[in-house]
Amino acid sequence: MREFNTKKLILASILLLLFIIGTVLIFVVPYSIKSTYGQSVSTSDGEIISFNVFEPKAVSGPNKKAVIIGHGFMANKEFMKGYAIELAAAGFVAIPFDFRGHGQSTGELNRGSLLNDVLAIKSYLASRGDIDMNNLGYIGYSMGGGPGNSIVNNDTAFKAFVGVGTWLQEGLRKGNSTDQLNVLMIQAKFDEAVELSNIKESVANRTGLSISNIDVNQLYGSFLNGNATQIYLDDNSNHLAVAWDTDFLREARDWMINTFPDVNTPDEDFYGTIRLFILIIQVIGGMGIVFLALDQISKLLKFTIRDPDNLVKIDTRETTPEKLALKSLFYSLIFGIPGIFIIIWLFLPLPLAIEGFVLSLLFGQSFGFLILFWRLGKKNEIKYLDYFKKSIGSKENLPKSILFGIILAIILYVIVYVSVGLNYVGMIPSISKIPWVPIYIIIGFVIFLIYHINLQMLIQSKYPFERNSTIKILVINFGLQFLYVISYILLVSFLTGSLFYFGTMIPVATPILIITTFISVFCYKKTGNIIAGTIVNSVFFVLILSTIAPYQSLLSFLLGFLG
Repeated sequence: MREFNTKKLILASILLLLFIIGTVLIFVVPYSIKSTYGQSVSTSDGEIISFNVFEPKAVSGPNKKAVIIGHGFMANKEFMKGYAIELAAAGFVAIPFDFRGHGQSTGELNRGSLLNDVLAIKSYLASRGDIDMNNLGYIGYSMGGGPGNSIVNNDTAFKAFVGVGTWLQEGLRKGNSTDQLNVLMIQAKFDEAVELSNIKESVANRTGLSISNIDVNQLYGSFLNGNATQIYLDDNSNHLAVAWDTDFLREARDWMINTFPDVNTPDEDFYGTIRLFILIIQVIGGMGIVFLALDQISKLLKFTIRDPDNLVKIDTRETTPEKLALKSLFYSLIFGIPGIFIIIWLFLPLPLAIEGFVLSLLFGQSFGFLILFWRLGKKNEIKYLDYFKKSIGSKENLPKSILFGIILAIILYVIVYVSVGLNYVGMIPSISKIPWVPIYIIIGFVIFLIYHINLQMLIQSKYPFERNSTIKILVINFGLQFLYVISYILLVSFLTGSLFYFGTMIPVATPILIITTFISVFCYKKTGNIIAGTIVNSVFFVLILSTIAPYQSLLSFLLGFLG
């Protein structure tokens, strides 16, 4: 036992060291820049816009060049941190910000008012006193390209526009040697939101050439004449990946350097690739800590689960777990649509439309599970309410399970926040969203409770406590959820005639489903019930969605979606 504990201690030390090293490095690399987080400014119509500032340490004095960076729909300023860091290292003051209704900014999403948010950031730059307000740049990703097109067209202080996975306004100011505007359109080969042909048409209009003569990765005009125009096409990325693609980061940085050749570039190194490597180290260490904590906290709370007989479960002896899994998939796919329509009305008056949409989607699967419970109950003489009564477990273990779930949820959230959350996907909802978070957590708890009754109490409980069995359980748990989600997102894509939601939701959903699968499987194995895992997954899932979901009613979203 002592040798076993020593091994665990050594492993914990290694994982903690990896996480600490990764956390320190991801915030100090590159050392040449200064980062200021949690800033805010008011718009002319009274909204509070949250932003971060990245600037070079070695550049001082007046007339610094600045670049404003706007994110896309279902995104936030953390999505664009990579662009800001590369620009700051190259000598620019870079300002990624949250549009209203997104991230930590207040207000409701109103695309017609997004320009006010950009103007508020510009007013902040003017208030600093060290920015060259006659020479600014703008980078706009997806939705952020809309107000970007508008401001660079009407405000001659903007000399460079980089559109990332977005459109180019027809008739945009062409630029010349005395009134320059250099335009780079960054396009992913597999972009689900923007057609390359549309970008080519706009570039043709801007350059005066025929669309047949417009090629990608070809410079038209020149920086000297102030009318440089180019489409940069990447062969591998999709619409979501353009926010993080290191090739895109490099091209955007170089475009700004070429537009403003007088900028002192204190650091010519590129950091996108090494920061991704640091993140991997940080995540490996952090996730290892989560699962070691799961094991050790369960022991401290004296959960003693040695075999499947100690688990809270629903016994259906005549059905194998594999057959149950297939039935679960069948019922969820068949009854998913009725389930979605049953619950979606609950979310119509609520804000955070994307969160309501996703939770409705998940409830569709849980509704299929509920129908399966009814069918199994009739065959096995199980009362319907027994599924839910048994899920609570013993009165003795319930308080410990709740405490365990809360502690583990905090640990998981903190580790994911300081790694992915602060660097790639923001995870703190704005003040205007926070009052709604408990409501969504309660709804999420009910949905995950139904999931875990099926996936743990019905299916996982039938497997022995062996390594190979655990792998099977993990595959079944993840597979059931992933196949359902991917099927329905593909259905949405078919109905809308666009792969936009498939391309943006599946890459985000996949790692979330992997984490929630591991949490649910191992919490059940360690505690013998599903309460702790349900708490962790509902809190973790809802907090991420609450941040990336714009503050917008579901009714408004659906009207725009259908229109």
